[in-house]
Amino acid sequence: MKNRTWLFGILTVMFSGLLFMGSAMAADQPQKRDWEIGAGYQGMWMGSFLNGISARSWIKGQYGIEGNFFYGGIDAEIASMNQDADLYVGEIKLMYAPIVRDYSKFYGGIVASYGSFDLKGDMYDYRDDIYGLGLVFGSEFRFQEIPELGFNFDVGYRHYFFDDKIYGDDIDLDIKGINATFGIHYYF
Repeated sequence: MKNRTWLFGILTVMFSGLLFMGSAMAADQPQKRDWEIGAGYQGMWMGSFLNGISARSWIKGQYGIEGNFFYGGIDAEIASMNQDADLYVGEIKLMYAPIVRDYSKFYGGIVASYGSFDLKGDMYDYRDDIYGLGLVFGSEFRFQEIPELGFNFDVGYRHYFFDDKIYGDDIDLDIKGINATFGIHYYF
């Protein structure tokens, strides 16, 4: 009889725990908020990858802002001369989502960029700045099982401007074209 009482007590505690566990798990599910912020990764496809860190925020699910910092580098040996180039780009993206669903949204926006590049070689070192503007559209989606992770994919047109004098010669360089970025953000 003593063993049955002890067993009954354990089963009662376990059953009670199972009942309360449903409430505790429901409390962990993210609620729809007016403002959410996320941090993560953003990668830009430019013939090869330009990878970076990113912060993204949505206000009322429709108005977004994203800040990215990208870095890329090239090391080359040409005719026994070593050449290195580093590119740093920071950008701000303002977005509006006209279509918002439970686990996805479609958005468009504008992008402003500022960057610098360093060219280093055996015979010279050169550093300068580059500016850019662009338009973008894309989508962000989440899985029901992990709603705190947002996956995004953007396609857009960017135009980078560079004007300067190098060794007395005027240089006017425009880099333009369609590119794609993708990213993953964890929303707090």
